[in-house]
Amino acid sequence: MQTVEKWATRSDAWTPNDDARLASLVLYHIRTGSTQLRAFEEAANQLGRTAAACGYRWNGVVRKNYRAEIEEAKLERKKSQRATMTNESVQPTSNTRIESVNSSETIKEVIQFLQTYDAGYQKLLHHLEDVEREKQTLLSRVQELEAQLNFEPESSNEPLTPQQLEQDSKTLFAIMERARKLLGEGTRSRSDS
Repeated sequence: MQTVEKWATRSDAWTPNDDARLASLVLYHIRTGSTQLRAFEEAANQLGRTAAACGYRWNGVVRKNYRAEIEEAKLERKKSQRATMTNESVQPTSNTRIESVNSSETIKEVIQFLQTYDAGYQKLLHHLEDVEREKQTLLSRVQELEAQLNFEPESSNEPLTPQQLEQDSKTLFAIMERARKLLGEGTRSRSDS
């Protein structure tokens, strides 16, 4: 109950006059081929509210009361557009020439934008190709390393026989003996000099 009282006593509540002014502006913009967003912006300036508040009020409350007027405004807009198209096709004016100059400049700007966009797109495609090549190189390198990691000599699968162990030990001792002799000769030659 308190909430209802708060809404009823708000100082910025919408009045019937505010609703009528909002409706009038929106209908005018519909008739002239403008957008409702522009109507909300204009209403916001006149009513001292935000454009969002005007749009919310229009869509939530006011629009329902003006359905017939909205349809009528749309019909007027269509008639006006047809009449304008007929007049323009019969009599080209200086405005038409200005619009065609402006549109050709706009087309040039669009073409320039598309060319710049295409250049950037091509650059990204080349970069993507380079990244894909690098990815393939790295994948093959990973596969090589995994293969090396998993590689086990076939002889390691078989246990060593006592004869192989004895042979390997003799070879190791022979290498160690040679290393000891070389080290001994190296120290003697240094002491001689």
